[in-house]
Amino acid sequence: MAKPLVIYHGSNCLDGFGSAYAAWRHFALNQAVEAEYLPASHGDPLPEVADRDVYLLDFSYKRPLLRDLCAAARHVVILDHHVTAQEDLEGLDREFDNLELVFDMQRSGAVITWEYFHSAPVPRLLACVQDRDLWQWKLPESADVTAALMAHPYEFDLWHGFIESGHGVEVLATEGQAINRYRKQQIASYKRRAVMGQIAGYTVPIVNAPSDIRSELLGELAQGQPFAAGYSDTGHKRGWSLRARDGGEDVAKIAARFGGGGHAKAAGFATDLPTDLLTVEP
Repeated sequence: MAKPLVIYHGSNCLDGFGSAYAAWRHFALNQAVEAEYLPASHGDPLPEVADRDVYLLDFSYKRPLLRDLCAAARHVVILDHHVTAQEDLEGLDREFDNLELVFDMQRSGAVITWEYFHSAPVPRLLACVQDRDLWQWKLPESADVTAALMAHPYEFDLWHGFIESGHGVEVLATEGQAINRYRKQQIASYKRRAVMGQIAGYTVPIVNAPSDIRSELLGELAQGQPFAAGYSDTGHKRGWSLRARDGGEDVAKIAARFGGGGHAKAAGFATDLPTDLLTVEP
């Protein structure tokens, strides 16, 4: 039988990797099954899935691609919490009896995946990841823990060590305190670089900013605005992040107009850049 394929939200997403970790712990440690793990983003082509069990974690393809995936795969499980994906895939499990859909807007992808595969309580580290991903900030250490996690390689063995050591969360929280002091300085600097621009008819703050401070930065810029937008370029693609505050616009609906998705207060999409952008002549 072909290896199970685990497709998870990439782009250095803590919740996506936390979802992959929960699956890895199930397959590699509990079942002694070798699976393939593939980070993915919207716009990526479908991998080879013929006759494979496929798990999509904190991520889903758009409906047309998912139809192709279900037609080829043996079994497909989607564990996600993005409202745009739920709306896009509504009823698809009635078309394909090999498709299992699990959506829950009250949990993050990592916690949904953990509770799908495991009966044990959710590890504190994954609870911190959820706290940040849902922007709840109910756990006092989650801001520092997740800041430290972003400074480490995204490796299953490393995360497993943090979770199983008994004091990994405390170590990460101590590391994260220093990191967050620096990040606060960076956020203040990048706030001054924001300019007002137009996105989907809305006049909003826009800033070119690195991904590791973008959520917090945009959260501050969105205060008193319909939303705020940040971007960064990779090759000929520009990745956009949108954040809104209470009373702001539903950015999931705005991102969906550009082929993206997400949540009401946090969403994203990608646009193409001119092909000559990387050609510079005197």
